[in-house]
Amino acid sequence: MKSEKVYEDWKKQRSQIDVDPKFAEKVMKKVCQYEQKKKPLLDVQRFVEAIYTHTLAKAGMVAAGVVAGFIRMAFTVYMFLGT
Repeated sequence: MKSEKVYEDWKKQRSQIDVDPKFAEKVMKKVCQYEQKKKPLLDVQRFVEAIYTHTLAKAGMVAAGVVAGFIRMAFTVYMFLGT
């Protein structure tokens, strides 16, 4: 029972702290500044736009997909027939 009274007294004392009226505004300003400074390591949108706008890049991606597909098929056949 005594611990509950101590806790209730602490909550009352804690709730009487004065908070600056512009506290939320300051916090949001800092959050916005942080978000603007943060840059992604790999910008996927720019990568997709680069591929979309260049015909050679499209052909290269298709060729890479075909090569990857053949390698995957060859590996699968090797695994099934090689054992």
